[in-house]
Amino acid sequence: MKKQIVEIPSEFKGLFKKDWREAAIYGGRFSLKSHTVARFLLIEARTQKTRVACFREFQNSIAESSHQLLADLIREYDMTDFEVTSNSIINKINGSDFIFKGLWHNEQSIKSIEGIDIAWVEEAQTVSNQSLEVLTPTVRKAGSRIIYTYNRLLEDDPVHTRLVLEGRPNTLVINVNYDIALKYGWMPDSIRLEMEDDKARRPSLYRHKWLGEPNSLEQRIYRDWQVIDEIPHEARLERYGLDFGYSNDPTAIVAIYYYNGGYILDEVLFQKGLSNKQIADTLLNQKKALVIADSAEPKSIDEIMSYGVNIQPAVKGQGSVLQGIQLVQDQKISITKRSVNGNKAYRNYMWMKDKDGRIINEPDHLYSDFLDAVRYGMTSLVSIINRLDFIANMPRIETKDEPNPAR
Repeated sequence: MKKQIVEIPSEFKGLFKKDWREAAIYGGRFSLKSHTVARFLLIEARTQKTRVACFREFQNSIAESSHQLLADLIREYDMTDFEVTSNSIINKINGSDFIFKGLWHNEQSIKSIEGIDIAWVEEAQTVSNQSLEVLTPTVRKAGSRIIYTYNRLLEDDPVHTRLVLEGRPNTLVINVNYDIALKYGWMPDSIRLEMEDDKARRPSLYRHKWLGEPNSLEQRIYRDWQVIDEIPHEARLERYGLDFGYSNDPTAIVAIYYYNGGYILDEVLFQKGLSNKQIADTLLNQKKALVIADSAEPKSIDEIMSYGVNIQPAVKGQGSVLQGIQLVQDQKISITKRSVNGNKAYRNYMWMKDKDGRIINEPDHLYSDFLDAVRYGMTSLVSIINRLDFIANMPRIETKDEPNPAR
C-alpha cells in the first residue's frame, strides 16, 4: 500500500481521538468540513477494516451523495488500494467499505445495515427528528461513531439542538468558518472575492452563508404541514401542478388531493432534462385531472396538450406569486412521505432578506420548483376553496320541532 501525506487542519484533530460518540461539525461555506471529514474517513479505512455509512436526509441517487467527493480524493492522493464502483467504495487490502443511503422514507433499509463503524451524515441541517431516532440505534456496534457536518439552516435544526444546544454525553463539537481556509492558503481567489463582495454589499447573506449563522424561524414560508404515509382512499384528486425545467432546474409535477377539509400534496415527478413528450407520457399514466402549468411556457403547454393531456396555463399577474403563497399558507396542508423533493423544499423554502438583514416579501428561488407547481395548482382552486369556506362559515339556524296540526 502506497504511503501518502494527507493534510488535515489542526482544528479537526479531535476527530482522531476515540473518546467521542457523536461529532457536530458545523460552520459557514468553505470551512473545509466535508473535505476534511472525507480525508479522515479514508485514513481510517486504510488503517483498519472499517465500515463507513454515508448518509444524507434526502438522496435520490448516488450522484447526490458524498461518493463523488471521496472518489475524487482517492484519485488525488493516488490511493490505489481503493476500488471505486458506481455505487460503493471498497479497500482491496483490508476490506473496508463505504455505503451510501438516504435517510428520508428509508427506515427499513437503514435499520437493516449491520456493523457500521462510522456514520457520516452530510448536510445534517436537514435531518429530521424522526431520522435521528432511526439512525442513532442503528449505529450500535461497540465503539461506533456518528459524524454530522452541516451549515445551520434554522435556529431549531434538530441535529444542532440535540448535540450543541441541549448537549449529549461524549460529543465532539467543532465550529469552523472560512477563516481556516485562508489560514492554510486553501481558498481560491475566486471564492475569496465572492466572500469579500458578500461581506461588503450583503452583510446579512454574508453572516448566514460564510459565518454559518442560522436563519430565523420567521423566514420559513410554509410551516405546520403534516407528513403522512399514504393518501387516504377517500381523498379526491383535484389538480396537477406543473413547473417546467430542463437543464438547470428540474421539471416538477405535484398531485393535489382534497381530503377532510385540507389538501394533500403528492410528488409525481421531479427530474431534469425531460422533453415535453416525456412529461406528457408521465401525466397520461396518472389518474385523470386538470393540469395547471407555468404560463411562461405557452409552446410547451400547447405541445403537451397535443398529446391528449388536459392542461391549462396558470393565471399570473402583478402580485400573483405572493397571493398564491398566501393562499397555500391559509390551507391545511399534508404531504406524503414519499415526496422526497417536496419535503426538502418545504423545509428549506425561505423569504429573502435585504442587505440589512430584514425579511422581505420575496421568496428565494432556491427550492422553489416543487412549491411553484403547488402554487399553480392551488391557485386554480380558488373558486372551490372560497365555496367550501363559505359553506363552512354559514350560520346554523336551530329550529324547534313544532307539532303537525294535520295529524
